[in-house]
Amino acid sequence: MKFDFFTFGGSFFWEDVFFYQKWRIQRHCGTKTYRLLDSWDIRRASGTFEECQKAFIRYIDCYEITKQQGSLVVLLHGYSDSKNIFKRLWRKLVLTHSTVAAINYPSIFRSSLASAYQLLFFLNHIEDITEVSFVTKGAGNLVLRQALNLPPDMQTFRENMRIRNIVEINPVTRGSLLCDLLAKFKIFRLLCGPMLMEMTEKQIKMMPSIPREFNTLKIFSNSRTSQMITHFLEWCRFPVRPFPGKQKGAIFVEGTTFKTLNNEKVLNCAVKFINNGKI
Repeated sequence: MKFDFFTFGGSFFWEDVFFYQKWRIQRHCGTKTYRLLDSWDIRRASGTFEECQKAFIRYIDCYEITKQQGSLVVLLHGYSDSKNIFKRLWRKLVLTHSTVAAINYPSIFRSSLASAYQLLFFLNHIEDITEVSFVTKGAGNLVLRQALNLPPDMQTFRENMRIRNIVEINPVTRGSLLCDLLAKFKIFRLLCGPMLMEMTEKQIKMMPSIPREFNTLKIFSNSRTSQMITHFLEWCRFPVRPFPGKQKGAIFVEGTTFKTLNNEKVLNCAVKFINNGKI
């Protein structure tokens, strides 16, 4: 109980492995140590996973933490991002009376498969929830794709929870020319981590897809930022792939803001599909 001080929420080096009513247990990707954060990202305990769990149990009565139940929506950020990109979407989803968990994973330091193991550990320790949905942004869909294709004995959460709906916002469905270029240089492979190679054209083709049994929607949107970058690359005569067009189980939303997750239409489509399973 002596570790009560504010943190930045573990945006890059910490991975979320437990969640309950905004309280979370995180594991450091380097030292493998654990810490317990409250809903304000204040560190309340540190040590092993079991020690942090015991500390959380002691805090339940102290802070009158209510029981979570019903539906859970898990938000998975993209490469080099953090859970903070989901603030506006989180606010909209909370209004639907769902439990919403925007989780961190160290995307720069881990492969999508390693983060998939983390995601399953996280889901397997979720309590008092009967169904779960997912919203991914960018390369976050690679983590989910890997997780849902791992052996059933690793997905024990599905014994108590059903997977309801999945929304992928600007998912990585094909290789990136920029990643193909950077992956040729050892310095960038070291700096950008293993997910850089996974986002190349060759590696993307080898990635498993989301199983067809799940109700999934892909939302593509070219933000103002991506439009400016595309125009600049075209001006520099750098080969640019056209933005994904219409495809089955996908919609395209014209970009109106500099960040995709600030586009109200994108957010509203995501919330509607998570709630109703259709647009």
